[in-house]
This record gives sequence, structure tokens and C-alpha cells, in this order.
Amino acid sequence: MARIVFVQRLWYEYPGVEILSACLKESGHSVDVVIGENISQFGSVFEDTDIIAFSVMTGFQGWALSLGRQLKEKYNSCIIFGGPHPTYFPEIVNGDGVDVICRGEGEGALLDLAERLSINEGFTDIPNLWVKHNGKIFKNGLRPLIENLDSLPFPDREIYYDKYPFVGRNSHRAFMAGRGCPYGCSFCFNVQLKQMYKDKGKYVRMRSPGNVLEEIESVKGKYLTEKIFFHDDTFALNYKWLREFLRMYTEQVRLPFFCQARADTFTEELIKDLKMAGCQSVFFAIESGDETIRRKVLNKPISNEKIIKSARWLKENGIKISTYNMLGIPGERVEQALKTVELNMAIKADYPRCSFLTPYPGTQIAELAREQNSMSKDAEFEINSNSQQSEMFMATTEGRELKNLHSLFQTAILFPWTYPLVKRLIRLPFGLVFKLWWAIIYFLVFTKSEGRSMKVMLIFALRNFKVSVWETKKKA
Repeated sequence: MARIVFVQRLWYEYPGVEILSACLKESGHSVDVVIGENISQFGSVFEDTDIIAFSVMTGFQGWALSLGRQLKEKYNSCIIFGGPHPTYFPEIVNGDGVDVICRGEGEGALLDLAERLSINEGFTDIPNLWVKHNGKIFKNGLRPLIENLDSLPFPDREIYYDKYPFVGRNSHRAFMAGRGCPYGCSFCFNVQLKQMYKDKGKYVRMRSPGNVLEEIESVKGKYLTEKIFFHDDTFALNYKWLREFLRMYTEQVRLPFFCQARADTFTEELIKDLKMAGCQSVFFAIESGDETIRRKVLNKPISNEKIIKSARWLKENGIKISTYNMLGIPGERVEQALKTVELNMAIKADYPRCSFLTPYPGTQIAELAREQNSMSKDAEFEINSNSQQSEMFMATTEGRELKNLHSLFQTAILFPWTYPLVKRLIRLPFGLVFKLWWAIIYFLVFTKSEGRSMKVMLIFALRNFKVSVWETKKKA
């Protein structure tokens, strides 16, 4: 049997790694995971390893290639990149630090690769894989999407919890009930992914309610579980499925939970069902408070009226509101960005979050950003593109005021009496004080919205902050 080691930089349990590990272990393979930035931190974990696997997000590909080159110099292992970046930019396989890339769903492909390597058989023909061999790139097509998600084993949480107990020391557990999103937001890779998988099976799939509940009960039996988070992008997409699930959840689990949904998927009756089942908070994306930008630039045709109505129903049922918002949208002016603040104020958002738009290459909005000269044509995504770092790709004339508004965004919403002052303060030179204030407020809002221990979240924040600092120093 093969030995596989997953490598990542962030202190976080990756759901994709957990499900891949479960599939591999089910077939008898050995699996491990390591967290760190450079080879000196890993010791001898890669000795006698057949596959070294990276889940690569755009922004981390430079780190992955650099570490891959170091690993190839020291070990005789097959290095594979999977995840979003190789899926959309498979040409990364030409880099010196990688042998194979996986596009799309990886369960079947990685298992096939492990099986072939365990018997010393060639693997240049495995679907979903692009393989570099003898100076040639073998570009294999995609296999059909996994139709029956119930056929997959439950995620292997032990791969993190046994080795890194801190990761599992939180009493909140995350679950995913389905895969796929039917919408076409311009800033999301989902549009491209759906096109890739055209004629490859049903794109939006749900696990059966019983299968999800069985996993929850299994996790509850092993680990302290006080709250549950369903991190599906569109948890309220299928009314029939959701209502059946909520009925069974109320009968069997009865734990408070959080979920994500679109504001236009809610009905008053559905929100009452969510409340009865124990829903404490709903996350939904406003993105922009300007309807024209939301409709024409973001391709998200949801009216402010619908957002306000859904928010009112949530409030009437005692469900807290967490919102996702963007600044730095192509063509956005300060007065339009202020509408985003005002809409959050109007719905009395409990936990507003705000980031700068990251126009990832390959998305519709990235092309628009380049056309409008709001992003340089040679912009590279070689860093961890978080809220503070993504702003470097914004070249608008009102960039300073937007940066300041980002720092004071949550302050204006949570303390409405400060809003007139905020509109004045954003005109001042951008400085360290604004950055520090943003960090404090964002941390408090994030911690409360997640309902987690401040101590645990602070440790997570500091550990992952070290990753960003390391990358910044490396590039300096």
C-alpha cells in the first residue's frame, strides 16, 4: 500500500484533505498531514513517502512550488498539486516543484494514483490528472462527477485531531451537506468549474439527510460538540431537502447551529423552520449595497428590498445576521461603497465582515478589473490574498478613502452614531492607527460570529499571522 503525506501552511482543518484521507485509508493506504512553511519544520516525516500532496489555493502556488523543489531534491516521492489553483491553472504542472496536478474532484484520481504507485504501475492515463513524464505532459480529461455523495466515507478528522490536538480543541464542528452552486457570481470560480464539468453529471448534489445526520452523530460520539456549522455556500437551496433535514435534525441532534445562504432563498416559513431546529445565526453575502453594482458587475441580481425583508424575518425569529461585504469592486466610488455600510446598518447586521475584492485570474470580474484599469495587467497572486493584502491590486483614484472605510466599516455599523464621523475620517491619510483599529474590531466580530472561544481564536490568528509575515519577509 502507498504512503501519502498532505502538506499545508495554515493552521486549519481542510475538509478536502479530510475526505481524501478517508477515501485513501478505506482502501488501506497510510495517510499523514503536516503543517508548516518550510522544509526545516517537517523533520523526517517524508521518509518512505510515495505521494506528497498539496492543496493549493491561488496565492499559495509560489510557496508550494518552492517547497516542492526542495522536497524533490531530498526525496524520491511523487509530488501532486490539487485544489483550486491547479484546477483552473493546470499549466502549473510545468513548474519544477511538481510532478502531477489534479483538476476538479480528487477522490477517485488520488486513489487511482496511490493504487498504481503501490504496484509500480504507470499512471499517465488517470482521468483528472495532468502528469509530467519523460519531458512530456499527459493531459487527461475529467471523470464524471460523483453522483451519490452518500457513497463517500465520512471525513477523517483524526488526521488533524490526533497529531495536532489544538486544531480539534474547539467544540464547534463543521459539516457539508452537498456540493456545487447553481449561481454565476462574477467574482467566483464556480462559473468556470461548472463549464469544465458540463455533460459530466449533475453539478449540484446533496447528501441524503440521514447520511449527514449519521456523520454528526458519529462526530458527537467522539468529540465534544456544542455547536454545528454547515459551511455549504447555499444551505437553503433545496427547500424540500432542507425541510426534511431540519425535521430530522430537531428530532435527533438538537444542537444550536449556524449556516450560510443567499438572501433571496429565504421565505418566512423557512426561517421559522430554521429557528425551531436551533439555528442561531445565518451568514449571507450582501457584497455591495449598490443594486446596480450587485446586478451588473457582480452578476448577483438580489434587490435591497429582498435583503431587507429576509433580514427582518431573521430578526423577528431571533436569528442573528452575519454579512459578507466587499470594497474595491471595479468601477466602485466611495459614495457607492458607503451604500454598503448603510444597507448593513438598515438590516442591523450583528456580525458584518468586509474585505477587499480579490479579482482572481480566470474569473469574469478579473477581466473587468483589467479592462477598467482597476487592476494592473501584470498583477500576480503569489501571496495569501486576505483583506489587507488584496488591496494592493486596487488602483482606483479613491483607493485611500476605500482603505480607510475598510478599517472603519464594522465600527460604523455596530455603532451607528459614529457613521457621520466615519465619513469624515476616511478622508484622512491612511495610517497605522486605522490598521490597528481594524484588526481589533475584526477579531472581535469574527470571534463572536463564530461563537468560539476568544483564547482559541487568538491562538489560531497568531499562528496564521506568522505565515503571512513569513511570506512577506521572503518576498522582501
